[in-house]
Amino acid sequence: MIYVRPEDVAAGWRPLSDAEVITATGLIEEASILLRVLVPNVDALDESIVRFVAVRMIRRVMKNPSGYRVRTESVDDYSDGGTIDSALSTGELYVSDQELGWLGVKPA
Repeated sequence: MIYVRPEDVAAGWRPLSDAEVITATGLIEEASILLRVLVPNVDALDESIVRFVAVRMIRRVMKNPSGYRVRTESVDDYSDGGTIDSALSTGELYVSDQELGWLGVKPA
């Protein structure tokens, strides 16, 4: 079992709104499933490392739900724009190669 709570996601970042707690809870479930698929021995790993990776995955989505790499805004003659980061463009949860390494999995 991957033991992550919304409080873990908020710790060291910022308090979560009630709506964000609901979002974080859903993302925790998704992260748990994804980590079990990618790291079959996840239950045997150090719980604090697994929690650390899961929290990073969840915060990545919550901090940048639109997947922007660069965001541009102007004030006069208002303009809006940005560059979508291809790694984040789907807004989906993922485990980075570095995080997989921390969990003992060699990235593809």
